[in-house]
Amino acid sequence: MSRILCIWELGGGYGHLSRFLPIALTLRKRNHEVIFALKELPWAEPILGKHGFSILQAPVWPFKMAGFPNPPLNYAEILQRFGFINKPGLTGMVKAWRSLYELVKPDLLIIDHGPTALLASRGTKISRTIIGSGFSSPPRTSPLPNMRPWLNVSEGQLISSDQKVLEVVNGVLADLGVPPMKILAELFKLDEDFLCTFPELDHYQIRGEAHYWGPIFDLEGGPHPQWPLEGDKKIFAYLKNGHRDFEKILGVLREMKHCSLIHATGISENFIKKNESSNMKFITHLVSLEKVRQETDLIICHAGNGTTCATLLGGRPLLLLPTQLEQYLFSLNIVNYGAGLVANPEIQNIDYGDLVNQLLTKPSFTERAQAFAKKYEDFDQPKQLDSIVNRCEEIIELGVRA
Repeated sequence: MSRILCIWELGGGYGHLSRFLPIALTLRKRNHEVIFALKELPWAEPILGKHGFSILQAPVWPFKMAGFPNPPLNYAEILQRFGFINKPGLTGMVKAWRSLYELVKPDLLIIDHGPTALLASRGTKISRTIIGSGFSSPPRTSPLPNMRPWLNVSEGQLISSDQKVLEVVNGVLADLGVPPMKILAELFKLDEDFLCTFPELDHYQIRGEAHYWGPIFDLEGGPHPQWPLEGDKKIFAYLKNGHRDFEKILGVLREMKHCSLIHATGISENFIKKNESSNMKFITHLVSLEKVRQETDLIICHAGNGTTCATLLGGRPLLLLPTQLEQYLFSLNIVNYGAGLVANPEIQNIDYGDLVNQLLTKPSFTERAQAFAKKYEDFDQPKQLDSIVNRCEEIIELGVRA
């Protein structure tokens, strides 16, 4: 039996845990021990609670770094915002991760958006993999590529951003007695990169040749949806109450008189009583995504990888409400494919009613979503999970032999 540590360091929401869970259950069926180190423990209970996994708090960067003149232009500039230009702070984070590794003694790391965890594993004998939708695994180029292709960003600026981070990272590695990296992309040199997406949806369309494993999501994560009794078209919305237009979107859906089922996080019973209507119902628990995608005409969400991919594989169009760059880049790929529309988070006064009307009245959106579903109709998640776990076992075996 081997011990596997599943790590989530950056990002938010159910998506990271929903991606981990099927892999963890498959590993456990094969008599491996799985332990979790997680950024946000409150998200763990709804997904992992009933399965009895050991769960630890992941070391996380506690401060909001200020003083940056522009939004992040490449992955190096994201790292800068999480301590990678603060040598004492980054050293403390790396040492905390290393202490965690000493405590757990894992044979394999499966890291979902965990750059500090990845850095801390350098120079150890632990086998290492990363898993995700592709955003946190940039192409192995130098400099790391521009993530805002609609902006004219000079290569010199990207080189400068990489070098600032590389200098600090190599200083930390030197203190630990670990050889330096020549380029920042070496951070992602590991045993396997599980790109859990499809080529059309990759955040980096310039990636080139790659092995895409396909998305991981939980279709049966709850009971069947109970829809409102009134309304024409069925709309399922997965919304966070922190979205800037949360109540505006609810008002639009209520007035449109469609049948809307809203899965919202962080809302009270009083809020539900105040905002529910004959054609709009709220739920705070997970429901069967399989049944949702069978019964709905439109899904509205924040462009989480699992929910979005499951929707497309079900042949349903999407209205995407990204709140950060990763989600926005992902959304643009779906818009370019023709299977949905996006509410640009950098634009004010968005006409959500018009976006919903377009998606429900123009057949092309549903047709393109159905074309996507047809293209990947042979995608088999049980086989995919077996392939991922087989690869993990191969890596562990190679590590034992080394």
